Amino acid sequence: MNKLLIVSALLALLVSSLSVANTAAVQVTGSAAPSHDATPVTLQPSDLSQLSQTYNEPVRWQQVLGHIYNAGIDPRWSVLTKPAELPELTQLRDSVLQDLHQLGQLWARQGKHDLLRSATALSEQLAQLPLAARQPVTLDYDVVRLDISNNPLLQGEYQLLLQPRPNYVWAQGLVRLPGKRPFVGGGFAYDYGRRLSLLPGADKQQLWIIQPDGEVMTSPINAFEPEFVGIAPGATLYVGFTRLPKAYADLNQRIITLLANREL
Repeated sequence: MNKLLIVSALLALLVSSLSVANTAAVQVTGSAAPSHDATPVTLQPSDLSQLSQTYNEPVRWQQVLGHIYNAGIDPRWSVLTKPAELPELTQLRDSVLQDLHQLGQLWARQGKHDLLRSATALSEQLAQLPLAARQPVTLDYDVVRLDISNNPLLQGEYQLLLQPRPNYVWAQGLVRLPGKRPFVGGGFAYDYGRRLSLLPGADKQQLWIIQPDGEVMTSPINAFEPEFVGIAPGATLYVGFTRLPKAYADLNQRIITLLANREL
């Protein structure tokens, strides 16, 4: 059964049942001021629908992560987000969609209607992309515990979106039939990339990889000199434009930022 884990920091940690398929969400709310409405601690790992923990002050990430592990939840595929930063991401998407529209019109005037169709297809992908403002935190408890730089103080409202280990990767960008592809254990970016059917204007030499922890890397798609860049379950593979007018030179990078902030 899916769970909603709420940490209100003041901070309260509460897990309740959800009907969202294959996901659970952890909401962390924080305040610098102590609360007079603290709730008792109730930890029942065998019944995650009744798990709660209250803090009277902002809390370190280590403590929240520890409670999640102690509850028997594996957070390795989760994403910590900050809802207050979502409007900024929404604005970024709006600007990307506007640029894709203008770019498509430019190509149409130049008679490059195949590139217009590619820009339109990419716009449709991004318009439907669910966004969450990812926070750069480490999900390895030992790393967090031993290194204060990986153990931030949580203040404000956060959501920790949890899911089980995915059995797929995402193919996005200038690809035909974008969406989920089966995850292949031991597979490399090159293996996925050379099997993708690409749209006009796509970069046929390079693949961008956004790992589940938000790390962004690249891999050449070269049958003669392949590089063996590993792919984790749930990663996103992005195929960008091979050439862009100078005014749109950063478009691929801005799209990658959106994809790195995909909601689970």
